[in-house]
Amino acid sequence: MSAFTYALAEDGLDEETDEVEDVVDVEETEDDEETDDTEETDEVVFAALTVFGVEYTREDVVAMPVTDHTHTRVSSSGDLLETNVRGVLLEEFLADVDDDAIIEFATLDGWDGISAYTMTKAELIEGNALLAYEIPSGDEMIDYVYETDNGTGYFRLWVDGFSGVHAVYIVSLVEEDDSDEDIDVAPLPIEWIGDATPLEFDISIVGLVDNIAYFTLEGFLEFVDGYEQTREYTWLNNFGSSDTDMFTGIYFEDLLANLIGISDFAKGMLVTASDGYERAFFLNDDDGGVFWTDLEGNKMMLAWNGTASSSNTDIIDFDLPRIVIGQTNPEHANRALWMSNVVEIRVTAFGDLVGYADAITAIDAMAVNNITDGIGNDLFGPADNLNRAMFITFLGRALNPGAVPPDVEDRSFTDVDYDSWYGMHVEWAVGMEYIFGYGDDRFGPDDDLLVEHMILIAERAQIERIPLDILDAEGFATRAQAARIIYELMLQLAD
Repeated sequence: MSAFTYALAEDGLDEETDEVEDVVDVEETEDDEETDDTEETDEVVFAALTVFGVEYTREDVVAMPVTDHTHTRVSSSGDLLETNVRGVLLEEFLADVDDDAIIEFATLDGWDGISAYTMTKAELIEGNALLAYEIPSGDEMIDYVYETDNGTGYFRLWVDGFSGVHAVYIVSLVEEDDSDEDIDVAPLPIEWIGDATPLEFDISIVGLVDNIAYFTLEGFLEFVDGYEQTREYTWLNNFGSSDTDMFTGIYFEDLLANLIGISDFAKGMLVTASDGYERAFFLNDDDGGVFWTDLEGNKMMLAWNGTASSSNTDIIDFDLPRIVIGQTNPEHANRALWMSNVVEIRVTAFGDLVGYADAITAIDAMAVNNITDGIGNDLFGPADNLNRAMFITFLGRALNPGAVPPDVEDRSFTDVDYDSWYGMHVEWAVGMEYIFGYGDDRFGPDDDLLVEHMILIAERAQIERIPLDILDAEGFATRAQAARIIYELMLQLAD
């Protein structure tokens, strides 16, 4: 079991991996060599699905009414995730079972975590429980196949609202004899606070936080009761004139540090407005930072009422919260209101992740698991080119943690600083045949990798899933692309 912690469910599996519509399996195959006409080959025997003692082959299940379903659940970082699956609704197998009957499951590999899905038939139906046998890969549907020491299985169980179910391979269902017995039905694996849900909310607080939160605006005001501030913010325009605006809200410092709680790895905050506009801030006390105190003693505020505009000085209630930052520093021009209609506050490991929604979870997970510490100054550099030293370091920290520089006699390259942040991983990566030198005692640690070279290295490292958009990409690889590939490796190691 992997020691990776962030964004991995308690059962050691992560819900992000079931975004299979964006992921393709990468497998190495070899042509079978023919020896003679009499040679026998072993056929793979797939385990049947057993339902109350009755066995169903895959062919049996495929012949039943087919359902295409978009499975929904919440990731450990608070994101609403969706996955398209195809299979048979569980209720097709349970037509003769009472609604209050308690259903148990078992898996081919004996996974203990399957007990989390023990619930009544009615609850399973409400969660659109489905036994899937196909998932999309590009424009095609491909078979589920899962191999364990106990055999090979076909099916996966999906229940809306649950994470980690993508790794559940069903081999049996059992109806308990005593359905009147009290049991503790497992709660959603991902929990949150607030009076709203991930499906419907006014404002969410997610990411590297102690408490994921979803609120209506009314619920948010109740949550922050006692921490509200009413403050005047002086503003300065480009022509040198100034005035003040009045706002009531909560300082971000109080909201994040005192009420929600943030991770020790949190260095940035990404805020999203209702129209999709994003703005990033650093979780520090530098000018413009989340914890910065301006010259008047004000801090960055999330306000729910105040002055609407320069042409209207009346105090009004806002439909959605707004970000307010002091303007007394000459570098900050125009009015104090920086961003309106805030719907999401995401705490991140770095402060430069605007525009990288598809990579934020991966980057944060790498930071929390000490696979990356960025490029300095609380920056990750997602758009920066990926060089050879960076990628083999990511791989080394994931696959060979605790590495130390090799002995002098074992050092093969003249252009490698073996005492640097990447030096301990070079000989390991070459020894594993993930990457090679140039043949003249040079490794080229600073040479940028093309996307195709990054993918080749990933395949050599037996990373099974590569996002499709990366497979189709051209040009130089970026650090954000590398993070998404390394994240797939982390999930693979956790399975």
